[in-house]
Amino acid sequence: MQNGLEFVVVIIALSFAYKLVSAWMRDRAQTRTVTDQSANAATLQRLEQLEERVRVLERIVTDERFDLKQQFKDLASR
Repeated sequence: MQNGLEFVVVIIALSFAYKLVSAWMRDRAQTRTVTDQSANAATLQRLEQLEERVRVLERIVTDERFDLKQQFKDLASR
């Protein structure tokens, strides 16, 4: 009879251990997802900033006055 009671206690302990481990893994996965999402949001924000900077630089470089200023600089350096 003693072995039967020990068997039941071991089964119950294993059941609780399984639930604890699965809850820990689920919480860890959710935390990782939140961290990944915040990292993605920061990366997207940085990308948008860089795209805006490129647009501004394109406007400056394609401006006719920029070309004229560059020609003056080239003449001055000769």
